[in-house]
Amino acid sequence: MTRNLEADLTWTGERFEPGVRIGIDGDGRIASVGTGLVPDGSEVERLPGRALLPGFVNVHSHAFQRGLRGRGETFPAGGAGSFWTWREAMYGLVETMTRDRILELSFQAFSEMRAAGITTVGEFHYLHHEGSGADFAFDDAILEAAERAGIRLVLLEAYYRTGGIGAPLSPAQRRFDGVSPAAYWRQMDALAGRLGRGQTLGAVVHSVRAANLDELGEIYREARRRGLVFHIHVEEQQKEIEDCLAAYGKRPMAALLDACGGAEGITAVHCTHTAADDLVRFFVGGGT
Repeated sequence: MTRNLEADLTWTGERFEPGVRIGIDGDGRIASVGTGLVPDGSEVERLPGRALLPGFVNVHSHAFQRGLRGRGETFPAGGAGSFWTWREAMYGLVETMTRDRILELSFQAFSEMRAAGITTVGEFHYLHHEGSGADFAFDDAILEAAERAGIRLVLLEAYYRTGGIGAPLSPAQRRFDGVSPAAYWRQMDALAGRLGRGQTLGAVVHSVRAANLDELGEIYREARRRGLVFHIHVEEQQKEIEDCLAAYGKRPMAALLDACGGAEGITAVHCTHTAADDLVRFFVGGGT
């Protein structure tokens, strides 16, 4: 059954307009927009004193980091904070995580998004394991938290295999372990069978420092074959660029584009320090 709404004002793409009626289908999606009679002749629910606009989309979330609020901003006495001091605080949070805790934090984060008008979230999810093995127990907790909060979810399942370029995972990173590309796709197949309504999957390699370039390219190509979006962190801090230049003789964005053979279907996150010519190459190649 379609629910028909009419607020005082509705955003139509260019401006807020009066007299616009919105039909919402059983899945909560916009089915019709118009100013005449509703197609099925059903009643219109008036919303006086309100304005309607489509729900916002949060395309990059790490929901468990809701637990960092008030912790990651604490710096050593007399010192300045940086990405690296923040990361140590994040690793401290990781060490305390259980399935119940990540479910609680993720539900809290998703509920706060809903209250702010966000109706869809891309959850860039790399904290996978509860135990010391590859149990992927936290993946299902994210699905459950989103379902409870009533938010649409794209679970951006992250592959994370190295602790830096050419370096093993540190003890704090072992719960991120993607194991291998084959294991990653087995988990993606398992998750595909457990998705709820309004839930889909996307592929991720965390960053060029978290996988070698062969694995990065392999996962990207399989994502494209399956028709999945592909997200990756790129050049969020200078050390990543320095390490990439030392290891590969090129900056992370250039290494990414060379490994993938282009940018089609890639969403690059951060790009804080990306060179202008690399950005041009990325956007011309179809990246976002």
